[in-house]
Amino acid sequence: MSEQFFGSFVLVLHTHLPLALKHDRMDEEWIFEGAAETYIPLLNIFNRLVKEGISPKVTIGLSPVLAEQLVHPHFIHGFKEYCQSKIDYAQKDEKEFESGNPLMAELARGWQKFYTKTLSYFKERYQENLINAFKILQDDGHIEIMSCAATHPYLPALSEDTSIQAQVKMAVKSYQRLFGTAPQGMWLPECGYRPPGQWQNPVPARHDEPPRRRKGLEEFLSENGIAYFVVDDHQLQKAFPPDLNKTPFDTYFVSGAQIPKQPVTIFARDTGLSVQVWRHQVGYPGDGVYLDFHKKHAAGRLRYWKITAADLDLAYKQIYYPDDALKYRVPEHAGHYKWLIKESLKANFYNTGRAKLAMTAFDTELFGHWWFEGPLWLYNVIKWINQDPEIDMCTCREYVKRDPAFNFVALPESSWGNHFDSSTWINPEVYWVLDRVHQAEHEIKRLAEEFAFHQDDATLRRILDHAVRELLFLQASDWEFMITNWSTRDHAERRVVEHFEDFKRVVKMAWDYGHGRPVPQSDWDYLSSLEYCREIFPDPDIAWYAGLQAPRVSGG
Repeated sequence: MSEQFFGSFVLVLHTHLPLALKHDRMDEEWIFEGAAETYIPLLNIFNRLVKEGISPKVTIGLSPVLAEQLVHPHFIHGFKEYCQSKIDYAQKDEKEFESGNPLMAELARGWQKFYTKTLSYFKERYQENLINAFKILQDDGHIEIMSCAATHPYLPALSEDTSIQAQVKMAVKSYQRLFGTAPQGMWLPECGYRPPGQWQNPVPARHDEPPRRRKGLEEFLSENGIAYFVVDDHQLQKAFPPDLNKTPFDTYFVSGAQIPKQPVTIFARDTGLSVQVWRHQVGYPGDGVYLDFHKKHAAGRLRYWKITAADLDLAYKQIYYPDDALKYRVPEHAGHYKWLIKESLKANFYNTGRAKLAMTAFDTELFGHWWFEGPLWLYNVIKWINQDPEIDMCTCREYVKRDPAFNFVALPESSWGNHFDSSTWINPEVYWVLDRVHQAEHEIKRLAEEFAFHQDDATLRRILDHAVRELLFLQASDWEFMITNWSTRDHAERRVVEHFEDFKRVVKMAWDYGHGRPVPQSDWDYLSSLEYCREIFPDPDIAWYAGLQAPRVSGG
């Protein structure tokens, strides 16, 4: 290291999509698009850097519900079909354009090349297993993989501590099975945090429930071996004590009414460095030369136009010129961002005399899916940081070991959403959703208390396992987000109703079978269809909802 070392850049990418496989085509295309446009391009740039002697040192979070889908045979088969269909559409577009628009015909050939290479990378380089490709990078020390609550629920909205415990335990169990080790960090969905203390159910239909003491989320993490999580700087600034100079250049321990035996560290996202990348109006991705996300051509939905100008009507978008974006603007923006990172670390160093960290966190899909040129931009940023001896990159796990937190802070209930509070996921538009979630949480507790230690009956265990899965799927924060923001709202409402009704039907089966009452064949057939459509998380444990850890009986 140089004698003048100013600090470390910590980059966290959060990767999540809800359960989508074997639902309608729109659902499945979310995952196929993510794999083609983001996950494979990122794996490519990480491996390219490694071949060049550079360890990327990126911390990437993978939600368990997404990771489980990426190893599923249905994804593997469907993704190959998806890539081939894109190649076919690009060939049709080329024929359509070649007589009157040679520039767009050339772009169509570019899309053929893109998806042909993507398919080849998937089949040959990554052996049809993207999760294993990330695992290899982690095993070799080049990246760190964070976990996340199992199905990405907004944890402050859950009404039972046992539900939070189950989400965390399911996540850890899934991570250990997929990556062969235990996670050190966990992304709290939506950066949603709730402190310990008295809690009143916010759903009006449940206001008659008496207030009760709830554990802080850090307690669940500590109990399950999780060492750190990420918050937004706005959340940190609201933390107690108010007279402590709180800065995203430092890490902090989270303190609640009861400090865990193993305190949990928080990293705070630097607002300025983050806005420069993710906010379309002022950040790099909104530059007019970059590929426009919204304007797509015909049935193939391939993109041939550049952003051109902010808020420009789609009809007036101009043709995309890849060289303008990839050869010129990407290096320009990457160089500027590397400069911003270093200047930020230098300013803090000269103010405090300490080499600390600058941390940014983004949704992974920003890089490639929303911002097509994003992976190449990221490659350049990492490469140029590595070439500068006065700064470096490190993972969250490495930073916690290198420079442990010193001060404790007490965070308020907060998130990285609108207003940095819970209003996106707890509001009148979604009270009906939360009411169903809370009903299901109460019912699963009753089931657990009755049957947690009857798992020697393989048939009963099968029913209980799927009841747990349906509750996990119902709890996803995606549904409240889509409803509140009117983003495919009808789809989210349908998914809530589906999972709740399926949960109730499976629970009734459990009660009937568990008490010796006959279960009609139509219910067994329906359970089989649910297991086929939603066959992820092979090893849930109903005992989590009784606050217990029941011995798991093998077989059946």
